[in-house]
Amino acid sequence: MRHLLPALILPALIAALVMAVIIAQDIARPLGAHPWWSQRTLLIGAPIGLILATLAGLKLRPIPLTITLAIATALAFATAKYGQTQFAASYAEDQFAGKLWYFGWIATGATLTALLTALINYVTNRHRQSNSPNTPL
Repeated sequence: MRHLLPALILPALIAALVMAVIIAQDIARPLGAHPWWSQRTLLIGAPIGLILATLAGLKLRPIPLTITLAIATALAFATAKYGQTQFAASYAEDQFAGKLWYFGWIATGATLTALLTALINYVTNRHRQSNSPNTPL
């Protein structure tokens, strides 16, 4: 249990710092998020993603988890882009498209944070295993 806590906290901390940089640089705005809520959606999604990745990482193996989260991130971003284009095409009349756009960006923030956490967890575990003295050559 003593070694489990740092193994869970370090990847989440690094992913949170990366997301903080992404939010501070407002990377979502040039990718299609609305200027009024581009940072807010990622601020909502990032903690959800940290919790999701930490809980899922306890039950799932690293490679299937990473692949699943990569696909989920792509689908969330595609949903946000679809919502954006439909909302713009309707001259801001299609409320459902607006909700897809907004919640798609929240889902993108959540799944991107979870993906970063899973990737960092995988890399740190591989590094920890390669430095272990009990590893056969």
